[in-house]
Amino acid sequence: MKQLLLKTLLISIIGMPLKAQCWKSVSPGVYHTMGVKDDGTLWGWGGNTNGLLGDGTTIERVYPVKIGTENNWDVVSAGGSHSLALKNDGTLWSWGYNGYGELGDGTFTNKSMPTQIGTDNDWAMISATYWSNMAIKDNGTLWGWGHNVTYGQLGDGTMYNKEIPIQIGTDNNWEFVSAGPGHTVAIKKNGTLWMWGNNEHGEFGNGNNVSSIVPIQIGAGSDWLEALSGEFHTVALKQDGTLWSAGFNADGRLGLGTNTETNILTQVGTDYDWQSIGIGKSNTLAIKQDGSLWACGYNYNGLLGDGTNAEKKVMTRIGTDNDWVFADTGEFHTIALRENHAMSAWGDNFYGQLGNGSHVPSFFPVNYTCITLGNAVANELENIYLFPNPSHDIVYFSNAAGDFIETVMVFDAFGKKIAEQNKNNSAVDVSKFSSGVYFIRLTADGKSKNFKFVKD
Repeated sequence: MKQLLLKTLLISIIGMPLKAQCWKSVSPGVYHTMGVKDDGTLWGWGGNTNGLLGDGTTIERVYPVKIGTENNWDVVSAGGSHSLALKNDGTLWSWGYNGYGELGDGTFTNKSMPTQIGTDNDWAMISATYWSNMAIKDNGTLWGWGHNVTYGQLGDGTMYNKEIPIQIGTDNNWEFVSAGPGHTVAIKKNGTLWMWGNNEHGEFGNGNNVSSIVPIQIGAGSDWLEALSGEFHTVALKQDGTLWSAGFNADGRLGLGTNTETNILTQVGTDYDWQSIGIGKSNTLAIKQDGSLWACGYNYNGLLGDGTNAEKKVMTRIGTDNDWVFADTGEFHTIALRENHAMSAWGDNFYGQLGNGSHVPSFFPVNYTCITLGNAVANELENIYLFPNPSHDIVYFSNAAGDFIETVMVFDAFGKKIAEQNKNNSAVDVSKFSSGVYFIRLTADGKSKNFKFVKD
C-alpha cells in the first residue's frame, strides 16, 4: 500500500501566493486516502474511524480535507486504520488507531490528529501497513513498530508487538523497505533483496514456504531496484527493467497468466521496460518507461481501472495515457499521479476514499485536473479579468482585448471539473455551487487563462 470560518478566511486566500493545486505524495489506505500537495499541506479523505484522517474528528470525508495549517509536510503513508507522515525537517508523525502500538508513541491510545513520534529528525523513509510500520533513517538503519505477534513481520527476532520504533538488527545499509500485512520486503544499498515475516504462500520467492522472524537474503542477486509486499504476494523490479513476482495467485495477482501460486520469484512476461511498481492487497500495478500504466489481479469494483470487474491474470494496459509516474492500491481503491502531479483515483468508494464527493465506485480513473496559477506564460490570454470576487451568484469576465471566449470550465479546489459551457461566455452562474474556492479556465483562439475565485 505505496476548512474554517469561511468568508473571512477564503477572502484572505485571494491575496495569498498562487500555487499549483497538485500533489507530490499520495497514499491509499484500506478505507481512506492521504496526500501532500506541492505546497507542503497535508490532506485526507475517506473513512475516518478512530481519527485516521488526522483532522481531529471521526467524521467521514468524501472530499479532501486539509489537516491542520502547516505547510512543511514531505511524504505520507496510509495504513489500515492509521497513517504516518514525514515533515521536511525529518521528524516522524502518526495518527489514527493505536491498538497494537502502531502509532509508535509508547501508548495504545488512538490519536485523531498528527502526533510526533519521539524527537528524532533523521527519518528518511516510511511504510505503513495494516497495523504495523517500517522505516529507514538517514544513516541507513532499519526500524519497525506495531503489530508483530502473528508473523514476526517487524523482523526483530520476536513475535511481540512494539509500541515504539525499535532498530532491526545493526546493519546501516538499508535503502528501501515495504511493509505488508504479513511480510516485509527490503533492499540494501548493495542491491540485495531481503524478506521476513509470513511465507506460507511462498511470497519470499526463495523456493520454500518457511517463514522467518528475522531478515533473510533472497537469492544472491545484487541488481534489485524496488520491491513491494502485498497480502501473501511480492512484486519486485530489477535494475534491467524486468518485473518479477511470487506468492499467492488465486486471482492472477502475479501476472503470470495462471492462478497457480509459486514460491520462486518468476519473471512477469519478457519486457525490459518497466520503470516503477505498485501493489495492493490482491493486485499488482506497474508503469513502463513510456509512461503507460498496467495492472493485474483482483478487480473488485473496478480496482484495476480497466472498465470491468473481471480479474486479470496477465499485465493489462489501463487506458491509453502515457503520463503516469506513480500508482498504488490500498485494499480496494487505487490512487495515481501523472507527470504534472495531477491525481487520479478509481475503484471502491464506499467510504468516499476516491475524494470525488460520492460513494459510487469508479471503474475508470477519476481525473483531477492540475490547476496552476502564477505569472504570465506563453499562450496565456491577456487583458481579461473576472469580477466580482468573491461572488454569490454570477461571475463576469472583463474582456478588454475582445477575444472570443470559446470555453469556460469550472474546477473545484482539488482539480475536478464540475461545469463547462461553450456559449454565453461573458459570465458564469455559480449560484448553485457550495461556498468555497474554485478555479475557472477560459480558452480562446488557442490561448487560455486560469483564475481562482471564491463562492461566498
